[in-house]
Formats: sequence, C-alpha cells, structure tokens
Amino acid sequence: MKVALYIRVSTEEQAEEGYSIKAQLNRLESYAASQDWKVVKTYIDDGQSAKDMNRTELTKMLEDINDGIFDCVLVYRLDRLTRSVLDLYTMLNTFEQYNVKFKSATEVYDTTTAMGRLFITLVAALAQWERENMGERIRMGLNQKAKEGKWAINVPPVGFDRAGDFLKINEKEAEVVKEIFDTYLTGLYGMTKIAKMMNDKGYRSKAGVSWKTATIRYVLTNKIYIGTMRYNYRVNKEQYFEVENVVDPIITPEKFYEVQEMIKSRSVKHPRRATSPHIFTGVLKCVRCGGVMNSKTSSMKRNNKKYTSHHYYCNNKRYGTCDAPSIAQSYLEIQFLNKISEWNLKNEVTDYATSSLSEKNNSNIKIIKINNELVELEKRRSKWQYAWVNNMISDDDLRKRNFEEDEKEKKLREELWNLQNNIENNSKDAKLSLLLKDLQKNWSKLETHEKKKFIQLVVKEIKVNKTEQRLTPESVVIESIAFL
Repeated sequence: MKVALYIRVSTEEQAEEGYSIKAQLNRLESYAASQDWKVVKTYIDDGQSAKDMNRTELTKMLEDINDGIFDCVLVYRLDRLTRSVLDLYTMLNTFEQYNVKFKSATEVYDTTTAMGRLFITLVAALAQWERENMGERIRMGLNQKAKEGKWAINVPPVGFDRAGDFLKINEKEAEVVKEIFDTYLTGLYGMTKIAKMMNDKGYRSKAGVSWKTATIRYVLTNKIYIGTMRYNYRVNKEQYFEVENVVDPIITPEKFYEVQEMIKSRSVKHPRRATSPHIFTGVLKCVRCGGVMNSKTSSMKRNNKKYTSHHYYCNNKRYGTCDAPSIAQSYLEIQFLNKISEWNLKNEVTDYATSSLSEKNNSNIKIIKINNELVELEKRRSKWQYAWVNNMISDDDLRKRNFEEDEKEKKLREELWNLQNNIENNSKDAKLSLLLKDLQKNWSKLETHEKKKFIQLVVKEIKVNKTEQRLTPESVVIESIAFL
C-alpha cells in the first residue's frame, strides 16, 4: 500500500521528545516498514497550529488526493492532523470519497479495519454534536449582538452602510428610499410599477441587481427606516424581536405607518382597482341585496368634446337577482360629504382628544418603565455571559438563566407591544376624527387619487342605495359608513 506521512509540530512543541519532526518521521517510517507499506510522500507543517485546516502542507495533501498518489494517510497521533472533531470528520469524508484510508500509528483511529470504522462512526456522532453546539453558541452570540443594537447580518439594507458593528445612513441611497415611499403614497403606482420606475432611472438595489416587486415591498415594510431593527424576521420567527432607536430614521413614523395602512387596504383589492379613477371601489355594498358594487367608466361625445363619467353598479344585477340602478360617482361624492356633515364631529373630537391625551400619558409612563426593565434584563444577561466565559457557572446554569430571562423578556415585549398598539390605535382614531372634521372643506381641493387614497385608508364599508330614477344627488342614499 502506498502511504503518505503527515507530520506537524507547533512552535512550543519543537523541543519536546516524541513531537519533533525528526522523531515523528523516524517512528512513522518504522511503522510503515513493519506493515510492508511504501512511503511515497511526506507532508510536514512546521510550527503550525491544528486549530483549523488552514495549513500549507495539509492543503497540498488534500489536493494530492485527487491525483491518486497514495492509498493511505499515516500520522503519529490524531492531534498531529487535527484537534477538531468536526475538521476530522470533514477530512475523513474527503478520504472516503477518493478511497483513501486513514491510520494513526499509536491510536485506534483506523479506517483500514472494521473496529476502526466503528470508532469513526462515533466520531461522526461527536461531529454532529459539535456542529449543533456550535450553532447554538453562534445563534446565542448573534441574538445578543442584535439586542445590543448591532447589525448581525452581512448585507445592510439599502439606505445604510456598515460602520463596524453598526449602521450609518448612506445619503445617496437614502434619497432612493424616500422616493420609493413618496411615490407609493401618491396612490398612483403599485409596487411593480415603482420597481420599473427605479430600474428606468438606473437605480440598483443594495445587491447591485435590478429592482423587483419583492424588493420594493421589503423597503416599504422594513422598520429599519424608522430606526427600529428587526431580528429573526424571516427565520426562527419564534425568536423574533425588535430593537428601537438603532439608527437615525430615514422615514418618519407617520409616513411609514401610513404606507402600512395603504399596503393593508390594497392587499384585498385587485392591483388595477388600487390605482383606478373610481374613488369608492372596494368599499360599496348594495342595500337591496348586500352585493358588492363594481365600477365602470362611460364616455360620450357632445359638440366635439369627449365626456367621461364613472358609475357603480351592483354585481348581482348581471345575474338578474338585483334591480338596483347604477349610481354616478359625482352624486355619491356629494352624499358622502353630506353624511359626514350630519355628525356632530366638533364635540366628538374634543371629548375624544381629552380622554386620549390622559390615556396616552399613562401608557407612555408604562412604556418607559418596561424599557428600563428591558435594559436591566440585558445587563443581567451580560453578567451571566461573563460568568460563563470565566467558568463561574456551568452550561446548564447559563441555559437555565437565559431561559428565565427570555421568558421575562417575552412577557415584557408583549406588554410593550400592546401598549404601543393601543397608543397607535388611539392616535389613528383621533386623526380620523380630525380628518373627517375638515373633510368637507378640503375635499374639493384633493385630486382623484388623493380622494381614493383617503377612502382606502379610513373607510371599511359604505352601504348605498338609489331610491329614485331622477338624475339628482338626492336620489342616492347612504345608509351607513363603517370605518377601519
């Protein structure tokens, strides 16, 4: 059998008996002779550690395996080849792939016998354990890094660059992000059209590739643009958490959450409906049969001029199960504003604002207390980590304490989310009341797409009927309006 000898010494082992290059070489040559094996090549790593596989002669040996120069690799002791079970298993897989045996002259590591192969099976189990243990430690480290506000992912999002472990704003890319948000908020374009606009302007994503619908959505829904980092958003979702005030915001929270409402409202509508000139598409219900009201556009010429009108009709009319006449959008707009003006919004807004302010103040105090508790929790985690690194507590103790802290954090973050959600909902309700208060005055100043965007954001359902055949606004009756 043709044999390759592998010899290694680290600097501190040079003078030790039995570990010197000469001592290993003599013993391995004698062993090979006793087995009637032919030594065809010797690889010597002088003064190199076995902590990893990044060694000059080891690399050459693994490359030579491809050429079939030898049939077996012989070492004096396993630790000459590697001190890592995982690296050993990797090399043994390579050996097996090219039908090369492995033998330690002084130990039972030996793939030339059945007993040796059994032992290697145990090594494989240890390698799997080491991989899983390493994975746990890496995840724990990355989670801790993220909780400290550090960027634990390789590629930063568009609009930011890495500055060590943290993110800093890339001003040029930040302008692209702002343009994406502002364009979407016009209500005129969907994500696919915005992606095409970005590509036409020569913009590229952070990865240097063209924009797509998915990358536009990622930008529009990523809280990093209001300063909040998400972690475990796509994988390990059961361990998902957010860290606020990680970076300076590119987008205001008001603009960001307005975009989220638009995305939510558009998700249940056909993309063409979202940007059509029909203001009330998707919210109208027929009083007579409860059916959905669809939209249509009619055109006619008069005196060489083209006139366009928009109407709504009950979907069940085409099946012969409803006799509701079509309703002109211009009449519906007038009756919508009349319905709004009937409400005593002034007193309603004043009462709501007073109660909302008090509730918001109480919630903010609770939020500050919870954030302080979260800071203390992170300090305790750091202490447990420090104690573990210095062998003051065991692995089991660390797991137990981390589990306890994770449970506390989970409850605190759930309470925090509920408080923030309540504040957001109350603010949204107050904003809605104020919008409705001034709506009649400002409606005529809005463009069609702005009116449509308002309806999409605040109106859930409008039940409407046409009681007369007359061509007047009074023939249209709005029975009820439900808001989101």
